[in-house]
Amino acid sequence: MMLLTAGLLLSGVAQAGPYTEKLSACLVGKSTMDDHVVIVQWMFAAMSRHPSVAPMGSVSEAQVDKANARMAGLFSRLLTETCKDEAKAALKNEGDVAMQQGFQALGQVAGRELFLNPDVEKSLTGMTKYIDVKKVAELRNP
Repeated sequence: MMLLTAGLLLSGVAQAGPYTEKLSACLVGKSTMDDHVVIVQWMFAAMSRHPSVAPMGSVSEAQVDKANARMAGLFSRLLTETCKDEAKAALKNEGDVAMQQGFQALGQVAGRELFLNPDVEKSLTGMTKYIDVKKVAELRNP
């Protein structure tokens, strides 16, 4: 289970097989915007525990636990109800890597949606005011 959980956040090296692709398509196609919020909140709660990020904001133990519970419910629903046939076939034919890659694809979609929010986009582009444009331009004309 630890490997599967890590696979939800980390990019895989193996190429997806046909069963993994079907599982990924099901997970992405049949999940909702609310499901994507659950995923992003779960990832945020987990990342908030990293020592280099923790001082920037506080996520309580109760909030982390709630995010874990909601993600577990989503994970279970998607695999045992919504995409049950695809999950069974992928596990049987391609193993645990299919689950990792399927949820990785779903996590990427959820993350992309997060970055499309105008407030998030504005915050991300805020770093441009600190870039030395002249030095960057010199890269083109040495």
